[in-house]
Amino acid sequence: MKKFIVLIIYDVVNNKTRNHLVKCLERYGVRVQKSAFEALLDKKQYDAMMRRASRIIDTQVDSLRVYVLEDIINIYTWGIGERKEQDCIIL
Repeated sequence: MKKFIVLIIYDVVNNKTRNHLVKCLERYGVRVQKSAFEALLDKKQYDAMMRRASRIIDTQVDSLRVYVLEDIINIYTWGIGERKEQDCIIL
């Protein structure tokens, strides 16, 4: 089954909601910054993650952005966001 890279970023106001969302996203990917996760998912995993994550946030005050990355991808990082090779799921 084909897999693709997904970048999930969020801004959640309530601590309890944020913690719940983080626990959800940790099931699917790797936290790369405080409010960002990367995941390598197939369609079924992606659909499940989106169903769960979208139900957690309060759409009146929170934001959840998901980028599906396919084909050629270049990742550049500087500063404290630099990844060690073992931390990076994007090859």
